[in-house]
Amino acid sequence: MARPTYARIDLDAVIHNVGAVKRHTGRGKICAAVKADGYGHGACAVAHAMSAAGVDMFGVAMPEEAVQLRRAGIESPIVLLSASPQDDIETILEFGISACITDLEFAKKMSAAALKTGVKGHAHINIDTGMGRVGLPCKSAARDIKKIMQLAGLQIDGIFTHFACSEDMETSSRQLMIFRNIMADLQSAGIAPLLLHVANSAATLQMPEAHMGCVRPGLILYGLYPPGVDSGILKLNPVLSLHSEVIFCKKVSAGTRLGYGHTFTTGRDSLIATIPLGYHDGYVRQYSNTGEVLINGCRAPVVGRVCMDQTLVDVTEVPGVAVGDEAVIYGRQGEERIAVEEMAMRIDRIPYELTCSIGSRVRRRYILNGMAVGETPMGSLVPPDVLNNIFAESSERMTGRTKIAQLGAA
Repeated sequence: MARPTYARIDLDAVIHNVGAVKRHTGRGKICAAVKADGYGHGACAVAHAMSAAGVDMFGVAMPEEAVQLRRAGIESPIVLLSASPQDDIETILEFGISACITDLEFAKKMSAAALKTGVKGHAHINIDTGMGRVGLPCKSAARDIKKIMQLAGLQIDGIFTHFACSEDMETSSRQLMIFRNIMADLQSAGIAPLLLHVANSAATLQMPEAHMGCVRPGLILYGLYPPGVDSGILKLNPVLSLHSEVIFCKKVSAGTRLGYGHTFTTGRDSLIATIPLGYHDGYVRQYSNTGEVLINGCRAPVVGRVCMDQTLVDVTEVPGVAVGDEAVIYGRQGEERIAVEEMAMRIDRIPYELTCSIGSRVRRRYILNGMAVGETPMGSLVPPDVLNNIFAESSERMTGRTKIAQLGAA
């Protein structure tokens, strides 16, 4: 009954890419970005593969992501890379998460909470050197850090910043200089060196002066290259490929209008195939009349608008197409390959967006040692326990099931 659309996640490629980055950077540590569900690849699975390959710590965006990793058995340090509400401090302490300190007030609150519960709160300090999102202002950062370091309930394990322009090394160099000057001020004040991390994927590849004691890559660990970065710097293996199959074929005559809005009209007698994949699955609407998929080793153009659940492709030039044939959306088929980076550039998007957009209806099939070792179920259904909470028993003792039935009959 499984829908024939799935993402193939190659954990062997993850392990290869971690090793390639380790060799490229030398002896420093790696903080792997696994936020946004591992950039759409499945954070828990890729984190275990990365850990086995030698990643030292993980970076996430929010405490919920860190808790998910902890519950999946990840014991390595997990660092929040953005500010958290003060209400999350209890969770951060309970699960041994390293908080992101972006202001003195949060640091004081966390220190007090840690002292009250009898644990040491771990944290990394974020300095805003030009990104403009969150972080200690660079002009007062050294002064604030000195105060934060004195808080009895906190263990400050690292200091970091975010580069704003991955494709602009001049801007990144200016940010790095600001960061280094602040670190020099701290060192002159007698503050011992801490773990410093500033290098994103682009800087990891082409800015060795930013490697410091730790790099913080994301995209390259998934085998994707940042826009504008020379792919020849490091040999990476793509982790994700996206697959579906032909579920319907029909011959149409010249002049046939196709899809929502009739945005495509055939210029000849054509063979049109339907693929069960649409924008809810992350095959974005910008691919309408622009995208391509691989069928029988050939590129087949998308025709008409991408729908929520289905996409039409012109397979007139593809030999021997039949229902059940594999369609590769991203990845390799025969001698042809459609790369995520290529398709992102085609619609003026970035690779991150495309992998993160792949929806929960798309099953993730995990490959390890060349074999399929597990597959996620379709994830867009509401779990029964959540339904039970929503439709709790009323004073008439009706069950959630009864309520839903009555609502449907109303």
